[in-house]
Amino acid sequence: MLNNSLISIDLVEAARRSETLKAQPVEDLRRNARDYERFLNLVKRHGGPVAPTRAIDEMWHLHMLHPVAYFNDCTRLFGRILDHDGGFGTDPAERPILGRVFARTAALWKKEFGVPYVAVVEKCWHDCKSRCWHACSSIDVATAQDSA
Repeated sequence: MLNNSLISIDLVEAARRSETLKAQPVEDLRRNARDYERFLNLVKRHGGPVAPTRAIDEMWHLHMLHPVAYFNDCTRLFGRILDHDGGFGTDPAERPILGRVFARTAALWKKEFGVPYVAVVEKCWHDCKSRCWHACSSIDVATAQDSA
């Protein structure tokens, strides 16, 4: 493991080699890697379901691209592989569920780390297209965070 990291790979270094992430400023990559580890902590402490922000999801995908490390890290942290349901929310019937899961994640985040989950997001998780929690749920994430 790297310098008290929950995971065994350097996600910032991996992102700097990634075709899709290498143009991001290093400070953003560091923040996103830290937030991904916070996300893993939420799963470890509270279980699922949870919904990542776009930046956290990118780090999650990067972690999964190192399958041995991902397997070993997940097994050590959770006793199992942390499954990823990519594209969840595409089906209109899934949108209310995604909204509730995102609100739950936001409330846990606020309680655990003392900062709003949505403040971590520079772009909405689904770029505010048809699957964004803004449009797919009547749940008010700010209210959910305040009540945590």
